[in-house]
Amino acid sequence: MKNLNKVAIVAGVGFGLGEALCQRLINEGYRVAGLSRSTEVGNELVNRFGKEAFLPLQCDLTDPHSVNIAISTVEEQLGTTSVYIHNAAYLHMGEFLETSAEDFESLWKVTCLGAVHGIQRVLPNMLEQKRGTILVTGATASIKAGSGFSAFSSAKFALRGLTQSLAREYSPQGIHIAHVLLDGLIWGAQSRNKFSAKEEDCLLPEAIADSYFHLIQQHRSSWTQELDLRPDCETF
Repeated sequence: MKNLNKVAIVAGVGFGLGEALCQRLINEGYRVAGLSRSTEVGNELVNRFGKEAFLPLQCDLTDPHSVNIAISTVEEQLGTTSVYIHNAAYLHMGEFLETSAEDFESLWKVTCLGAVHGIQRVLPNMLEQKRGTILVTGATASIKAGSGFSAFSSAKFALRGLTQSLAREYSPQGIHIAHVLLDGLIWGAQSRNKFSAKEEDCLLPEAIADSYFHLIQQHRSSWTQELDLRPDCETF
């Protein structure tokens, strides 16, 4: 059995990419905490990964008090976090005039403000140790806003700007901060059922997780600040 002495947090765990990220990190010797608004996914994953390797925590990333409680639990039960992945978002599609101000606010809170809460909580310990990795999941909408995606795109644009600023501020202090732009559909139930996607046309969660782990392993002399991933059939 591997010595599970490294700690990672995946904020925004669901079946698909979040699950694959947890699996890859555990395979590499990390003890992983998965933060999710609901308990369904976490309960299933802890049965699959085991309590020694995976800690499921219910957490509302838009609430700083909830985030503080969750990460304090991680520190008490697992130790200091060395890898933090912000993978929280939800998709909203609709005409602009039919998209409410509440929709804009909700997407921004989950996508961008949620990242602020989590990163502000883990960053001080990383700075004290002068090392750490923070990865943020972006999307096509982070750089190319499509029709019908006004709320989603504005939130993802904001998240990309936040990540760029943090990378410039904290890279000189030993913290690797990178934005991963996922340009395409991620293979899973939603892509299959909602968009009638085929597996060969999608990003595979396990392949994405491989790229995330490559970023974690990078030497500070050649850090990536932004990485874009897409299937070979995707136009760009």
